[in-house]
Amino acid sequence: MSVPRQFRAPALQVRGRYIDLGGQAVHIFRFDTPVATAYEYFCDVPAIFRLLPDSLDCYSYAPDRYRLVVGATDGHGHNMAAIFDLHAHHEPGQAIHLLPASDGPPYDLNGVIFPGKLSAEANFQPESNGTTVEYIVDIDLSIPVPGFLNLMPTSFLQALGERTMEYKMTQMVGGFTRGISADFHAWAGVAE
Repeated sequence: MSVPRQFRAPALQVRGRYIDLGGQAVHIFRFDTPVATAYEYFCDVPAIFRLLPDSLDCYSYAPDRYRLVVGATDGHGHNMAAIFDLHAHHEPGQAIHLLPASDGPPYDLNGVIFPGKLSAEANFQPESNGTTVEYIVDIDLSIPVPGFLNLMPTSFLQALGERTMEYKMTQMVGGFTRGISADFHAWAGVAE
């Protein structure tokens, strides 16, 4: 069972040819399994992040270092992708912290590619009948403004960016929680 807990509306600031967006989501998962099992599942960072809608890839590029690539289109046939490099810090059985990293390898992708900052935290709490996992995700992006939008007023870009970010965060969190719930049960059935 999972319970949505909090969503922070995105912040947006237009500067030059970029739109700065950010958002936070908090979700509570409840699993009928011991903390050790839930913790083991969440330690597979690439498998967890591949469950995000629009996730193109997630892979390890060094020990406890990961690259997440999230793709989208701008609605006019232009492909875009955000690159998030992450460093994992583990507190066995208690928490997993994913922090932005700046040591990722160069990337060679087609379309408009831009780096973003993502941090995530999974906190594990034993319960009488299983485990509660509080999952917190913070995202900050600087998205290049496509050329055809450069002439639009800042207030229009701000409203468009905020609505789009809120929609995408809601879509991603919803898909992510459904994906984790289904995947965890399939994984736990195989692992047991």
